[in-house]
Amino acid sequence: EPDYRKTRGYIESLAKQINASYEHNLFDGCAVLMRRLLEILLILSYQKLTIDAEIKDSSGNYFMLDGIITNAKANATLNLSRNGKTTAETFRTLGNFSAHKIEYTCKREYIKPDIPNFRALVSELLHKSGIRV
Repeated sequence: EPDYRKTRGYIESLAKQINASYEHNLFDGCAVLMRRLLEILLILSYQKLTIDAEIKDSSGNYFMLDGIITNAKANATLNLSRNGKTTAETFRTLGNFSAHKIEYTCKREYIKPDIPNFRALVSELLHKSGIRV
């Protein structure tokens, strides 16, 4: 059974959309959805650890994902794995390119090599967020 099953409805829905977009060769959509899931799981992890103030601005708004990942890579309380730090940056970049670069088109070969790393990061964050024990 995949890690995302029996978690939260919106996480299950995102995971299903990620898988469906990949299977149907919608790689830009897949990359953006993977980035979104990463961002959600990082925020939930910070909330669970009661350190989410570290990734908010003075108005109480969460940082952009770049700022969250910068903090996550150095945050001793979050204690993200070495592989997790690298993978977070990879999928932030892929998602950003797919969402914002006009001439960029994501391809299967950009995502496929890092799928096991992404799954491991999702699993790590599901545990850190308290969604999985």
